[in-house]
Amino acid sequence: MAKLDEIAELLTEEVNGFEKSIDRLEKVHENLQNLPLRPDTTELNNLLKEYGNNQKNNIKEQQRLMERILHKVERSILLPGWAIKLTWGLLVTVLLVFGFSIYQVSRIAKKEETAYIKGQDDAIEHYGTFFKESPEAKELYQKWLEVEGKK
Repeated sequence: MAKLDEIAELLTEEVNGFEKSIDRLEKVHENLQNLPLRPDTTELNNLLKEYGNNQKNNIKEQQRLMERILHKVERSILLPGWAIKLTWGLLVTVLLVFGFSIYQVSRIAKKEETAYIKGQDDAIEHYGTFFKESPEAKELYQKWLEVEGKK
């Protein structure tokens, strides 16, 4: 029984200690409620509003950029690489042929003059050889020239 008395005494002391702790907590609670502390959240609210506005502006800018990209993609034409290379090759070939044609056309007058001079030289050489081989033809030709020169 002595043990039971000791345990009961200890429990009573613990209950008394617990009641004292509760009294102290109630006093602290009353003191805290009586304190004129009001948290000031205006700076926090301003920061959140500014952040929200920045986010809205960023979203609008991203939507505008996305619309521009989509517009450009819709207008673009997708061509295979070989088709582009073939087109450039044909363009270069056409330009080379066109340039060579212009060069050849510009040389026509010079070619004609060269051909005329060569033909004239060949004819004179031919007649010279002919007159050397047949002197009587040469005499007839000189007589004809004199008659023509008198007219």
